[in-house]
Amino acid sequence: MIIEAEDPRTGKIIQMECATESEDEIRDLLSFDLSEESLKKRIDALSISADAKSVLFTIAKTTIRVGSTVLRVGRKVLDIVTSILADFPMATTGTIFGAVFGYLVASVPIIGFLFGPFIGALAIAFGFAAGAMQDLGNIALERRIRSSLVPFETLKPKV
Repeated sequence: MIIEAEDPRTGKIIQMECATESEDEIRDLLSFDLSEESLKKRIDALSISADAKSVLFTIAKTTIRVGSTVLRVGRKVLDIVTSILADFPMATTGTIFGAVFGYLVASVPIIGFLFGPFIGALAIAFGFAAGAMQDLGNIALERRIRSSLVPFETLKPKV
């Protein structure tokens, strides 16, 4: 089947052939755990800037066409992310602390210049790992993330 997506910056339509052969194979991508209103409320409740919320709303509106079916792929991704965040709060908290720590180190004159490029990624990874260890072990989190990716497998390019 052919996937069509519009590049949001240029408006150009991008097409590619995907591995799925019928619309039944993408059925899992058509269902959501959260209602649209619940997702909107969760985004509104986030302690982030209005610009960041606007980006999330834009992502939620992102669609692609697979054959004759329109997939709200942005909404599906945000639905999965919010579900994982709810299921694994310590991993989320650890990642946020790691990101803040990395940002602070990168902001220190001279030290930030020397260590900033890699300490941020390292701090995020460490914070995520430390939080994931508290959230039922990182195997459960890894399984949850991998299982969330399965419905998207059908959208891979056909080889």
